[in-house]
Amino acid sequence: MNSLSLPDMAQAPADTSRHHRLIRLSGFASWASFASATLIVVATACVWLIDGALADWLAKSVDGILVTPSPMMLGAAGAVAMAPIALLVAMLIELGWLFRLFAANKVFDPAVPRRLGRVGWLAFSSCAATVVCKTVVILLMTSANPPGHHILSIGVDSQALAGLMFGFLFLVFSLVMQEALGLAEENRSFV
Repeated sequence: MNSLSLPDMAQAPADTSRHHRLIRLSGFASWASFASATLIVVATACVWLIDGALADWLAKSVDGILVTPSPMMLGAAGAVAMAPIALLVAMLIELGWLFRLFAANKVFDPAVPRRLGRVGWLAFSSCAATVVCKTVVILLMTSANPPGHHILSIGVDSQALAGLMFGFLFLVFSLVMQEALGLAEENRSFV
């Protein structure tokens, strides 16, 4: 049979062009993940620190606002809207560390499945939180509307579904990597 086992792959020459591409791409992806997380944090801080920016950002994300909500409701809506953003930032940081492992040629490191699992849970949680938090933000932003003009909107778009599926993909791939590492360890014990 002409298949490569995990120990064979671990002993493959490290100077192949595929290997160099993996190292370069992983290094770039790590940098891009950390930079993206930083940009999101800076943009979010600006929304909170620039006078009126939070109200404008929230108003643009919600149709049907007839009366501007109180500052307390704006603050509550802003805090709720931050939950999926915080989960996204955490996921990007976790991805950055995962890519760092790959860039350091630690593809079969035991930390890889753990990080893959965390990325999966964070992606899944971020998408689920986006759906729930968007509904709550809409309720809070239309709370000052006159009776009969409050809005309840629950929606799942294709982007949320794609994010959920990517979360599942990372979770499953984490389990596959754990299984592969277990098999590799079992094979080493026989030799």
